[in-house]
Amino acid sequence: MPMDIDYINGVPAVTVGQFSEVVNQLLSSAFDGGVWIEGEIEGLKKPNPHLYFSLIENVDGKKAQANINLFAGNLRAIQTKLRQQGLELKDGLRVRLYGIPDYYAPFGKLSIKVEDIDTQFTVGDVAAKREALLKALLEKGVHKLNKRRPVPLVPLRLGVVSSSQAAGWADAERQLLESGYGFSVSFIDVRVQGDDAPPQVVAALNTLSRRDDIDVVLLMRGGGSKSDLAAFDDERIALAISQCRHPVFTGLGHQIDTSIADVMAHTAHKTPTACAQAVIALVEDFLSDLASAQNQLRLLTGNSLLRARNRVALAVERLTTRPRNALERQKQILEMRAATVRLLDPAVTMARGWSITRDSNGNVVRSTDQVSDGDVLVTSLAQGSITSRVEGKS
Repeated sequence: MPMDIDYINGVPAVTVGQFSEVVNQLLSSAFDGGVWIEGEIEGLKKPNPHLYFSLIENVDGKKAQANINLFAGNLRAIQTKLRQQGLELKDGLRVRLYGIPDYYAPFGKLSIKVEDIDTQFTVGDVAAKREALLKALLEKGVHKLNKRRPVPLVPLRLGVVSSSQAAGWADAERQLLESGYGFSVSFIDVRVQGDDAPPQVVAALNTLSRRDDIDVVLLMRGGGSKSDLAAFDDERIALAISQCRHPVFTGLGHQIDTSIADVMAHTAHKTPTACAQAVIALVEDFLSDLASAQNQLRLLTGNSLLRARNRVALAVERLTTRPRNALERQKQILEMRAATVRLLDPAVTMARGWSITRDSNGNVVRSTDQVSDGDVLVTSLAQGSITSRVEGKS
């Protein structure tokens, strides 16, 4: 709209009101139909009921800033669109906003009155940052570190990192109690969403990592939107998990997506309840294996004892029968030898008609060469003896 402007030495001379009007006319002319502007949110505070913050960008090492006004009506519509994508406005989030540039004369402030948001731009930017971080961690092998931590045979000493107000933890706690096993739980209460969540979770993980009385660390929170769960895509939490001295099990309420924390963990589960059930299953498996080993030991012991009893019985039988058999065999041998001796007895031989002749000196005469004419000989018979004198020999 044209206006009367005075000039001094060819330079426009205007009042503050005129200056404001000229600026708005120029903005309207330059951005006819509004403008889409991209940047990172900074200085966002809780709506009351409007929302004011800045969009910033680093340009050649220098900060560029635009003031954003988001009034209640448009704010509700934009928050609805963001929730459908699992997002929320917060510091550090890159957004593409549509609005009308406006120079507000009472404050002398240039702002953009926002009316809409390109949620796909933000979704893409969040996903791109997440993928870049995940790729970097995978390339460094960070995701393998906690997976190398051995899980104790009976993990009964649990370190739990969660919110005491979270329904997910209440469900998991009930599972642990109803299992009947003697779990010892060291609980650290933390924020599980929002800007305060990453530093609190990291501090809790570091605290449990330093303790020697922990078997497994459980990192839990119930379900939520992508924005609610965004904290678990934080690099600080990822590194704290990878460096933890104990195996870290996650139960972060995801049904579809997998957080970077899940990738870094020793074992990831979809819900806190599933996480608790996994630990319970480990104890059940141990007890089952123990019972099986006990049965096997009982069977082996029983079989060994039975074999030992059989060997003892056989030995007793051998001790009972072998000497008797050996004695019988020796008796038979003795009888055979006695019979042989009896056969060799001269009396037996002589009974069959044989005799033994001795000279006067008692020597057995076996040859005529042993005697001479006139020698006296004594012949022993089976019954009695005969004395004779040698009168000739042939």
